[in-house]
Amino acid sequence: MPRNVSSLDACVRGVLAVVLVVFGVTSHGIEILSFGAVLLGIILTATALTRECPFYRAFHLHTERTGPEPNSRRA
Repeated sequence: MPRNVSSLDACVRGVLAVVLVVFGVTSHGIEILSFGAVLLGIILTATALTRECPFYRAFHLHTERTGPEPNSRRA
């Protein structure tokens, strides 16, 4: 399958995943909120590592650039 998550998108997902997992592990308030944060962090980590997002695929979205750069020259 072609990738549908760009490098920048994957980096943002990775940073957000770390923040959510740390929040979920360190918060001692509402357990369901902590569990949800950790679960979302794991999902974001998986999509960042594989660079494929099932929600993007379902809605025919992609942030990965396909084809050559607009101003690139072939040698």
